[in-house]
Amino acid sequence: MPGITKIGKYLVRRELGKGAMGVVYEGFDPVIERTVAIKTILPQQLGGAQAADVLARFKREAQAAGRLNHPGIVAVYDYGEVVAEDDHTLVVSSGSSVDEGPKVAFIAMEFVKGRELRDFFEADERFPLREVQRLMTEILTALAHAHLHGVVHRDMKPANLIVLENGSVKIADFGIARVEKSELTQAGTIMGTPAYMSPEQFMGQTVDGRSDIFSCGVILYQFLTGEKPFTGNTTTIMYKVLREEPLAPSLLNVALPAGLDAVVKTAMAKNPDDRYQSAAAFVEAIEQAVATPVPVQDVRAMEQTVV
Repeated sequence: MPGITKIGKYLVRRELGKGAMGVVYEGFDPVIERTVAIKTILPQQLGGAQAADVLARFKREAQAAGRLNHPGIVAVYDYGEVVAEDDHTLVVSSGSSVDEGPKVAFIAMEFVKGRELRDFFEADERFPLREVQRLMTEILTALAHAHLHGVVHRDMKPANLIVLENGSVKIADFGIARVEKSELTQAGTIMGTPAYMSPEQFMGQTVDGRSDIFSCGVILYQFLTGEKPFTGNTTTIMYKVLREEPLAPSLLNVALPAGLDAVVKTAMAKNPDDRYQSAAAFVEAIEQAVATPVPVQDVRAMEQTVV
């Protein structure tokens, strides 16, 4: 969309990023004088059936995040489907024909300055254990709010976690979120990012908040070890998630408190019934493990002494 200047009531300032299906802009709401991020989808660039599915998920993102009001979740302000204006277009209404300009679906959301957690991991930047505890607590507390309001994220991963300049973290992108009682949710549909997906997601089963718990267990594993617990191509990852247990974090980081191995194992249990049943329970388990700072290597040394 070259030269685009306005989407709905929002003035477009600059392009922030581009993907296969749309563009994210920095925008400005002149009515209340607020800077926003505007995520767009171009339906005409998609095939008929694909367009309907993508637009349904896109609208669901607005519906899901729009139900939530929490400092740890990127806020959604507005959703619309309009004809965008460019340098050569007069003011048009949302009822105008596609010929007058590119038709776009958009979500206007909170403009967040920060870095994706993925960037830290890819740069091999490690966090002190207390920082890991704080960040996981913020993430899980925000998730608890979402789960309380009937929203399951279903794509928790480092790329959807934004670390702000002040060090706090926000959850973004509820694009494949499941909203309870929504006709847009279909059992048997596999959605997510393979390395962070729960077993029930791979099997196309209906998921609940415990699937997000599994994904956060994977994120905690990365925090603690610098490695993903499940790697390979999609087929290999799926087999490992369904059938194999990853190495205990303490085997990759011997300075960890002994209790964290059990915390990660519980969070990433194959059966949802064996996981933490709530984000709050996961937070409490991390807190208890970190508060008992006995490194695994010391435990092993003590065991050898006893023998």
